Amino acid sequence: MGPNVARAGAIAFALSTAFVVSGCAVGATATVGPAYPASSLEWNVDRPGGDYRSFDLSNGGPEMCQSACMNEAPCVAFTFVNPGVQGPYARCLLKSAVPAPVPQTCCVSGTKVEDAPPSMSAPPPPPAPPSAWQGTPTTPPPPAPAAAPAPAAPPPPPPSGWQGRPTTPPPPRQWEPNIDRPGADYRTFELRAPAPEQCRDACWNETQCRAFTYVRPGVQGPHARCGLKSAVPPARPADCCLSGVK
Repeated sequence: MGPNVARAGAIAFALSTAFVVSGCAVGATATVGPAYPASSLEWNVDRPGGDYRSFDLSNGGPEMCQSACMNEAPCVAFTFVNPGVQGPYARCLLKSAVPAPVPQTCCVSGTKVEDAPPSMSAPPPPPAPPSAWQGTPTTPPPPAPAAAPAPAAPPPPPPSGWQGRPTTPPPPRQWEPNIDRPGADYRTFELRAPAPEQCRDACWNETQCRAFTYVRPGVQGPHARCGLKSAVPPARPADCCLSGVK
C-alpha cells in the first residue's frame, strides 16, 4: 500500500467518526412538556360553598392556594380569603364543585380549566354574485319593508302591600335560617361546639356588632365559625349558614 492510499484512508475514517459523534450529540437533545393549565385569578370574587378541605396560610398569597388546588384531583375551584376576615391568617378553601361567583372584596378565587383547542381561522367568504341588473329599470323598486315595532316595555312591579307603619317593633334576636350575610366582618372565630346561640350572644355583647353569621361545621373547616359584622350586609340564601340582625 502506497503512502497516498494510507493517507486517504485515515482522512475518511476521521470524517466518519466526526459524523457519528455529531449525530449522537443532536439525538440527546431533550424536550420540555407544557405546564399544567390553570385559570387566571378572579380578584375580589368569592365562590361560596362546595368546600371539601380548608386550611390556614401563615404566609403566601392566592397563588399558593391556587397551586394546592391544581395538585389535588378532586379540586375544581378554590377561594383565597384575605387575612383578618376568618381569623388572623389567610385561609384557603378547596372545592369539589364550581359554585357561582359572588363579588366580595375579601377574597380571590379561581377554577381549573382544560386545554383549549387551537383556534382555526374561518375560510374567506365567497365572492358576491354579479348583479342581475343590466340597464335602466322599467318599473320603480318596491318600497322598503316597514321596520318591526319595538318590543313593549315590561310592566312595572306591583306596589308594596305594606301601606303604613308597623304597629309593633320586630322581635329581638330573630333568627334568619339558611341565610348568609357576607361581608363587613370585623371579627371571626371558631366555635368548638355547633351552637349558633354562642355566635348570637357574642354579637349582642359587643357594642360595634350590628349583625352576625353562623357557619355550620365542615363548610369553612372542621368546626363551626362565627362572623361578627360592623354593618348589616344584604341577606343571601345559603344552606350553609344562619344569620341575625340586632
